[in-house]
Amino acid sequence: MGTADLISTLLAQGQVFGAEPNPTGSPIGGGDGYHDIFTSADPRINYAVTTTDELLAALRTAEKGDVIYVDEQARIKLETIPGGATIPEGVTIPEGVTLASNRGERKTAGSAVYSFNIEEANYYAIWGLASAPGEESNSFWVSVDTEKTRQWDLDIDSDWHWNREGSHYLSSGQHTLTIHWREEGTGLDAILITDSTDNLTDDAAWEGNGGQHIWIEAESGEISPPMECIPYLAASDGAYISAPRGSGMGEYPISSGGKISLRPADSNHVVGLIAGGEYVRITGIRLEGPDTTTDIVDRPLLGIYSAYRNLEVDNCEISGWSGAGVSFYRTGGSDMKSGGYVHHNNIHHCQMNGFGYGVVVSAGSTCLVEGNYIDNCRHAIAGSGLPGDGYEAQYNIFGPNFTANYAYQCDMHGTPDPSGSGTIAGDTIRIHHNTFMATGPADSYAALICGVPRVGAYIDHNWFYYDQAPPIAQMNGRGKITMTDNLIGKEGVFHPSGPITYY
Repeated sequence: MGTADLISTLLAQGQVFGAEPNPTGSPIGGGDGYHDIFTSADPRINYAVTTTDELLAALRTAEKGDVIYVDEQARIKLETIPGGATIPEGVTIPEGVTLASNRGERKTAGSAVYSFNIEEANYYAIWGLASAPGEESNSFWVSVDTEKTRQWDLDIDSDWHWNREGSHYLSSGQHTLTIHWREEGTGLDAILITDSTDNLTDDAAWEGNGGQHIWIEAESGEISPPMECIPYLAASDGAYISAPRGSGMGEYPISSGGKISLRPADSNHVVGLIAGGEYVRITGIRLEGPDTTTDIVDRPLLGIYSAYRNLEVDNCEISGWSGAGVSFYRTGGSDMKSGGYVHHNNIHHCQMNGFGYGVVVSAGSTCLVEGNYIDNCRHAIAGSGLPGDGYEAQYNIFGPNFTANYAYQCDMHGTPDPSGSGTIAGDTIRIHHNTFMATGPADSYAALICGVPRVGAYIDHNWFYYDQAPPIAQMNGRGKITMTDNLIGKEGVFHPSGPITYY
């Protein structure tokens, strides 16, 4: 049986590999399409802040259950906050408080929104009768329901002509289509949503063809400026929509969230945000540190630090932290998620040689790392290897850029066994349903386990692009690694067990 036939058989048996099946309900990496985005009008908000002083004031008075909302235009600089020698004063988030912004919120300005009904679930193509007079007037942004917004490039032609946007799987029921202004002067006269695979050459190409067809006049949507309805007798119903000349270029219509940053590296601060108790949540913000390269700095910095259980970090963009993007210390317990929950974030450029962790557990900590996109880190996930350390990684994409020294995507350090013999590597490690895109350098193993876990390491249903050597390595001992049912190489060769490199 060939590789393709074997994988088809496994899929038919219900097995899935890599991160893409993603049953989490939100896109990997968060952002556009995330299921729980705070907006400025959210009734859960107790404080709305745009400045450093406002943030500090809110943190001083916020109580358990409160939400502090960071406006998307905020540019809060933590180095302006007086701090001590080690822990900065004023950026601790009290127990049970949520710090939120609106990363991933879709902006309505400059859009046309349409509701339509699908009777039978199927794949549907979206076509537009459009005019695209030049290279700077030939595109829109488009999204369907909560799908990721994408760019719709049109064939350049000042005459009205049909352009195919793409294919979408649509369930039966009500749906929403959003066309957003990107370039001035691009015109849209009509929209056709069809399950036909035929190409459209004129208005009548789909008439009489079997299947489902939904015709929408472009000007019938809910339109917001600068998009406008323009009367035109030659249009299909006497009008079309466009952003008029002089509107400029429309930005990507997705908010990147309010920004909290720490610069320069020689400030008094070593931590960006600190969880001051249990059940702190940090969601929808951009948290930027000062160190994006592999260069070694004197004082490695942490983006988020918690010594308390039940910290949740979700839908954030976290970058530039030489020590770690998110760090857990003594959160303990066998329940990974209550030890810490890091999910649907974009974590990148935390890659200082020697440290450079996306997420790290230490001194007896656990966490669940789920649905993240992590790239340009030395280790995407790491552990100190002490008794009690462990993590579960599922439905993450580890990007192709792990170029720091010894840049294993998943790592667990080794420490002396408390019993006095051998080297342990924490307690429990679970790595499943992830995609590892890095193919090099040669020492960029998907995972290095630097001892023997006290309970075990369980590695299954991943897709490892790396095939220069076995993607998993173990040193300072051998055993308690169960590696089954993974794909290896870009072509996805199925391995029912192993391989593992031992040092």
